[in-house]
Amino acid sequence: MSEPHWVWNQGCDANNLVFSSQIDFTALPTDALHRYLAHFDLIPDLDPSPLSVEDPGPPTSLLKPKSHLPPHGHALRRTSTASPGPTGTSANRARRDPAGNRRRSSRLVEDERIPAPPPVYGDLAEVDGVLAAIAERHFREQEVKEVDTLAAFMCAVQAKARLAS
Repeated sequence: MSEPHWVWNQGCDANNLVFSSQIDFTALPTDALHRYLAHFDLIPDLDPSPLSVEDPGPPTSLLKPKSHLPPHGHALRRTSTASPGPTGTSANRARRDPAGNRRRSSRLVEDERIPAPPPVYGDLAEVDGVLAAIAERHFREQEVKEVDTLAAFMCAVQAKARLAS
């Protein structure tokens, strides 16, 4: 039998009882971890995009909090406020080569395409560990009221009772 995914710790300080909940997010199944991240909109942004030709960063780069900055490569384009000068069209520009205007067979175009580089896969265990760290950080930072916890517990008990009957 596997370890429990949560442990309820009870401690005592000089003034009153202190209760803290510690959830081991690394022990959660991957699908449960992904559901938690999706529910609280914690899924990290991937930069650069997996569809780009750039190599991805290490899994630890996912720990950076979501930013409102534009994705990789777009910041430089948006920071320049100067517009390019007007481009004049020259009446004396060179004519295009008529041989270059011929249509080409789609078969030839497909043959000239450069194959995409093979994808780089990160260590999945390391990625899951990073995602668990994101979920744990979010869980620790949440301020939950006792009333909300009790209401959620009662709803869970009622749902379980409905399923049992």
